[in-house]
Amino acid sequence: MSPSINYANFSEFSDPKNYLPQLPDCQADIAELVKCVQNNLVHPYWLQHYQLDPDFTQRLDEMQTRSVQQKLKRLSNTKGSLLADRPANQRMLGNCRDFALLLCTLLRAQGIAARLRCGFAAYLGMHPYEDHWICEYWHKQQQRWIKVDAQLDAKQQALLNITFDPLDLPNEQFIYAGSAWQLCRREPERAQQFGILSITGWPLLQGNLLRDIFALSKIELLAWDSGWGLNKHYFEYSQAKQELQLLDTLAELSAKSLAEQALAQSKSQELAFPANWQWQRAPSIGDLLQQHNSAVETD
Repeated sequence: MSPSINYANFSEFSDPKNYLPQLPDCQADIAELVKCVQNNLVHPYWLQHYQLDPDFTQRLDEMQTRSVQQKLKRLSNTKGSLLADRPANQRMLGNCRDFALLLCTLLRAQGIAARLRCGFAAYLGMHPYEDHWICEYWHKQQQRWIKVDAQLDAKQQALLNITFDPLDLPNEQFIYAGSAWQLCRREPERAQQFGILSITGWPLLQGNLLRDIFALSKIELLAWDSGWGLNKHYFEYSQAKQELQLLDTLAELSAKSLAEQALAQSKSQELAFPANWQWQRAPSIGDLLQQHNSAVETD
């Protein structure tokens, strides 16, 4: 079934704007595009493996860049041509969402339908299911969405002992946030298997579910965006019956990738941004890390 939403067009955050002419040639295949992404970004959790200072807290402003245009602007101020192969010490800091978003831009620049998905990976090691983002694109010949993990370069694949193809992730290796929510609703004791760093359980499950609904709606949130509606706080979750029923409905949309319905829900009163919403109102990753560290110290 072909995409019902036009994922081949740029969204607000995936639009490279004036940098579009400098993106890779439209003949580049998926492997070349992924390599381009990997040679310009470095993940904060992997810095030591690239012989870089592992203290990513000194570079949080790089992770706070919301749009591809902002990322390309920063990269354009470094040595070499835009998106050239860069040594690790010249790459921009970015998490899994950033790797996925840049790949999404490169695919959309070729007129290929692509979108971000938020969920959990079964192969990253820290938790049985690790908070993660990927990009998926529509393969016209095969008539299916193909999941791609643009973060897994050769070094990470070797260290994680990856035996599958990151350019065509098996369904069991990456679980959409809605599927994870449904699993934990059936088996609540498994909620603690889903996490990132020392953050686990229902707040993350709910937050990722909402982020995936927005991703299906072509609104690629930062991985920690919160501050409105059901997505009021990163460390909190819903327990009221009516809200849980709505979340169960959203989980069905995420699990089945029902894009049109997800788009409609993203505009509903429970999920929509408040009037005159400004992204500055959302907490930064620095704010959330400080809150989390304070809570850990208190415990």
